[in-house]
Amino acid sequence: MKKEIKALLEDAYSFGYFVGYKGHSEWVEWVRERKEELYRKAEELGVYDLVRNAYGRGREDGAKKRGEEINLGLIEKGKIELEKEKPRIEIPPQQESERFEAEFARFLQTTKFTLPPEFLDTLRHLEIPKMLKMGEI
Repeated sequence: MKKEIKALLEDAYSFGYFVGYKGHSEWVEWVRERKEELYRKAEELGVYDLVRNAYGRGREDGAKKRGEEINLGLIEKGKIELEKEKPRIEIPPQQESERFEAEFARFLQTTKFTLPPEFLDTLRHLEIPKMLKMGEI
């Protein structure tokens, strides 16, 4: 019986880790069914709370590990991009306006411009209708 409980706890933790690491939703049918199966076995053995906690800890640990690996990948990518950095423009002493133009040119070399997502234009449609606002007519 103790071996069965230990195996169930390990299985719950491993499955939770997998769900957290892969970023699966618990509402997906196969995940929900597998989790319900684990919980059903846990109720039969009288260790429901232990199995639920093991699954939760596994899911948190998996999600944490996934986040760490994603961040590590971004850090590594940043290191690679720094090595491939474009050469800088050298500025000889110049008049003020020319100095600002050169600074702007340097800025353009180091920064990528991005436009805001198109969905931001639709946010104005999400405002509360006037008739629902209190005290306004």
